[in-house]
Amino acid sequence: MKYQVLQIRKDRRTEEAALNARVLGEVDPVFFLTAYEIVCEIEAADLNEVFEVGNIGPEEKITRIAPMHSVSVGDIIRDDRGRCFVVSPVGFTRLGEKEAA
Repeated sequence: MKYQVLQIRKDRRTEEAALNARVLGEVDPVFFLTAYEIVCEIEAADLNEVFEVGNIGPEEKITRIAPMHSVSVGDIIRDDRGRCFVVSPVGFTRLGEKEAA
């Protein structure tokens, strides 16, 4: 399955919402719509594999679309059904929910 990885645009570094996303894994849906962009697609079986491939490869499973950093807390992973998951400090949280998936 192909997953899209979305990361905060570079011009959003100093905002409180960006800090909360990167440190706490808390992403407000409105902030997501205004501050994130697709940086790559990753071929993987599940969210855990997306995280692994986004950090250690293999590179051939990644289709880069824009400059990106390794997959980390605050990034969004979108599955082929359009569901969005925030990379949390532990696990993943569906965008707009509080509990880890």
